[in-house]
Amino acid sequence: MMAMQAAALWIGVNLILLVYLSFRVGQARMRYKINLGDGENPEMTKAIRTHANYAEYAPAALLGLFVLAALGAGTMIIHVLGGAFLFARIAHLLGLGMGVWPQGRGVGAAGSALVLLATAGFLLYYAVA
Repeated sequence: MMAMQAAALWIGVNLILLVYLSFRVGQARMRYKINLGDGENPEMTKAIRTHANYAEYAPAALLGLFVLAALGAGTMIIHVLGGAFLFARIAHLLGLGMGVWPQGRGVGAAGSALVLLATAGFLLYYAVA
């Protein structure tokens, strides 16, 4: 597998996660009969924020993977960053969105930040190398 294929893999998997998170918001809207906003319903707020938080972080992380692949970064770098980002986002979902892993929200937030910092470091390296 080449670096661009690895990036495509992680971008594709993350797009599926984005659709899933969006679906969860729709399900919550139907369940709680809330058409717009959160209706001051804590479960609705969790679904919305889990989706929105993902949508805030994913573009930067996934664009970073794509640019790294385009600059010739190794496939292993792409896989480690892509896998770590996906793990972090699932941890966040399990913590905030589903409440099944209380530490998941913190693990997800910290993991996402670390992946973004590592991606930034690699991008800077490849920019000046």
